[in-house]
Formats: sequence, C-alpha cells, structure tokens
Amino acid sequence: MFASSTTVAMPTRARTRIVPNMPFGLLLCMALLSNFFVTGGHDRQRMLEVAVLTAVAAAAVATAAMRGATSLFDAPASKPLAIFFLLGILGSAHAFSPSHALFEVAIFFLLYLFAQLIASEIARDGNAGLLALVHVMAIVCALYSVQFWVAYVAGFALGIPLSVDDFALPFANIRFFNHTQTATLPLLILLCCVTPRQSRLRLLWWSLSAYWWMAIFATTGRGTLVGMVAGCVVVAVLRRRLAIPYIKAAVLSAVLGLLAYAVFLVVIPCLTGGTAFGSFAAAVERTAADPASNRLVLWHRAIELILHHPWFGVGPMHFAHNAGDLHTGAHPHDWIMQIASEWGIPAFLCLCAALACACRALLRTGNKLPVEDRLNQNICSAMVAGAATILVDGLVSGLFVMPQSQLAISLFLGCAIGWCGANAGSVPGMVRPSGAQRVVGAIPIIAAAACLVIVVWPDAAARYNGDALRPAQEALNGGVNWPRLWHAGFF
Repeated sequence: MFASSTTVAMPTRARTRIVPNMPFGLLLCMALLSNFFVTGGHDRQRMLEVAVLTAVAAAAVATAAMRGATSLFDAPASKPLAIFFLLGILGSAHAFSPSHALFEVAIFFLLYLFAQLIASEIARDGNAGLLALVHVMAIVCALYSVQFWVAYVAGFALGIPLSVDDFALPFANIRFFNHTQTATLPLLILLCCVTPRQSRLRLLWWSLSAYWWMAIFATTGRGTLVGMVAGCVVVAVLRRRLAIPYIKAAVLSAVLGLLAYAVFLVVIPCLTGGTAFGSFAAAVERTAADPASNRLVLWHRAIELILHHPWFGVGPMHFAHNAGDLHTGAHPHDWIMQIASEWGIPAFLCLCAALACACRALLRTGNKLPVEDRLNQNICSAMVAGAATILVDGLVSGLFVMPQSQLAISLFLGCAIGWCGANAGSVPGMVRPSGAQRVVGAIPIIAAAACLVIVVWPDAAARYNGDALRPAQEALNGGVNWPRLWHAGFF
C-alpha cells in the first residue's frame, strides 16, 4: 500500500556485510535480546546494563573509538548537555547518598556515550548502516514476540487462561515492557514505510508492528499509546505532507493491531469456550476511577522538593530516598519533575536547551534534503515522531530510569544522531585525537564505569540470586517494591 513512499531497498547481502562492522550497535541489540529472554527481572536486567556499559567504556578507551570528551560535547546540542552532567556531579556532592547520585549521572553519561558510538557507525555507513541496525533490532523484537505466541498456543492446549503477564514474561512489571515499546515502535513503523512490496521481509515487519500495537492495547499501555498519538501529531505539524507516508503506516499498523486484538484476544477465546481478554473495559474503569494513576501525590512531592532544593535538587536518583514514606513510586513518573527535583532547575534548563538544539538539528537536516528523497524523508519523520513519543510518554512514566528502556532509547538516540551526521557530512568519532585529548577523554569514561561497578558490586550477588533484603532495606521496601536502581528502589 505504501510502497510508493519507498526509494531503495537494501539487499540482504549488503545488510549482512554491514552489521559485523557495527560492533557497538550489534552489542546493544544483543543486550536487548538478552534482557528479553535470558535476564529475567529488574535486578538482573540492571546488572546486564551495567556490564554492557562497562564493556563499552573499556572498548571506547582501549580502541580510541571516540575523539575524547571534547568530541562528545562538540555539537551545539551537546554543550548544554555537558553543563547538565557537571551540575549533576555537583548536586551529587550534596546528596544523602553521593554514590547513588553519581550512579545515575554515570549511567546517563555512558548511555549517551553508547549512543554517540553507535552514531559514529551509522554516520560512517549512512542509511545502509542505519537500516541494517534497525533490521537487527526488529529481528530481536520478532524473536521476543515468539514467546507470547508460544504461551498463547500452549494456553489453549492446556486450558490455561491467557494472562496480561504473558506479554512481558521476563519483566518485573508490565509497564517496563511498554517503556521498551515506546522507543522501538517508531523504528518498526519506519521499516513498514521503507520496505518494498517485493521484499520477503515486508509481511514480517507489518505483522510485528501490528503485534506491538496489539500488546499495547492488551496491556493498556496508556503512556505508550498517548505518546504515539502525540508523536504522529507532532510530526504532522512540523513536517506536514512529508510526514504523510509515515503517519499512514502508523495508523494502518495500529488498525491491524486493533484487529489482531479483536481476533486473537476476543473472538477466538469466545469461540473456544473461554472468555474475552477484557483489558479495554479494565482500562476504562481504571482511567475513570483514577485518571492520573496515583501520579498526583508523586508530582506534589516532586514540586515540594523543587521548591526546597531549586539549585541542585536533592541529588540524582534521590526521589527514591525522599519519597519512601509515600510508597507509591521511587521516581515521579515524569521526566520534567524528575530532573527538576533531583538535578535542580539549572540542570533541567540545560537539558531542555540540549533537547531544543537536537530537535532543531533534526528538522534542519530533513529540510535540507530533496523532497523527492523519500527514504531520507521517511527516516526524518520516524526520528521526529519517535523523539516526541519518548518525551511525551516520559511525562507519565519512568521509561528514562528502567534498564531495558534506557538501552532502547540509547539505540534510538544513536540512530537519530548518526542519521543527522551522515546527511550533514560529519562523522563523529573519526578524527584522530592527540595524546592529551585521549587522556582527557578517557578520564570521565573510566570514572563513570568505575562508579557503576563500585555501586552495584556489593549487592550484585544478592540481587542476582533474589536473596531476601537486609533488615534496613526491608524496612524501607516492605510489601510492594517500587524499582529504581534495584527492584527494591527506596534507599
């Protein structure tokens, strides 16, 4: 239906040749795959994320895959980001637990480094590299979807009713799966746009995107759903007719997902003597009873913290310390409230400046390209829509603090930065640094990796094995756990 919006299909052999030359992108996709299948639970997913980021830091320093710290913060959007990280370090010194605060600064910094390294690979290989990486990510998502269909068929065979948890088998919370969907669905829709009719993969990508939508409907992922709607509205306003192919693909995949929900979760269960999967009715009742889903008390506490600590906040991650008495969340479920209350208003303004510069660069890159270049125009639309989707979902969720969604966002960010770099003729990380630049660039990377290991190591074995909490931890996290660093998030 939308093959006319496509330009060039990348041959399978070309993808096969490119992927081995993208070690950082491939590593991130393998981390996503592991967290989807092997690394069950929040704590194990966190440890895998720390291990991967530590390996990335070591590789970046050992192979000089980057130009040093000056390279990371050369672009206009990255200069306020450098100040943001500096303010986070300063705020950590005043925090109740500097180690917890520095952990969050370090993990954000290394995720940004990871995105930049992936961007370097994409900028070097252009659209072929970007699409190759997105194909690998999509294959990871497709493999993960097999788990649900196995549970679906087995449930019918054994007479076991389908549960909402079957959509997110290794996740500690169904919402953590939704967070990952937020960062990956815009890229899956991109594949639906750019894959030609004659490709054998076309049906797979459309089916996978429809399943992703079906899972959103079935798990009542309201944040992801609102984010996707907002992303389509934003890209329609900012790109107008250039966004039409992408919006059509998004709408059609959503319709297919709704039909899949009706067929597989309503009609077939009823025809086989079971009951319909009633997530829609439950979502309506839940929304009517509490539209904000207990967010108001968290936002009120965040505002109190902002008013009392406007300059440096209470310290990164420290909402998990200052909201323990509420026992309704270890983060505010709003990235604006989170950054302003934990990092301070100046750091929040720096982050907003960085986001504004990045969005302007993304739109300018698209506007410079010929209108007839439909492949690049579709990619630009996907990046704009995806960025808006992530930011809007982040206003009501914790996708910026959960390990799997953090990795997925890093992948999306790397794709966006790399695409801009490829079309601007700049390839980040390809300039050979001097010896002094190498040393200066290595210091913050080594320090960040060391911080992650030092903070995680004392509890790693206990958290990996799921051991009982220590008495002090149990006193703060008794009953239902609210994840942040660990599944028992309060400290």
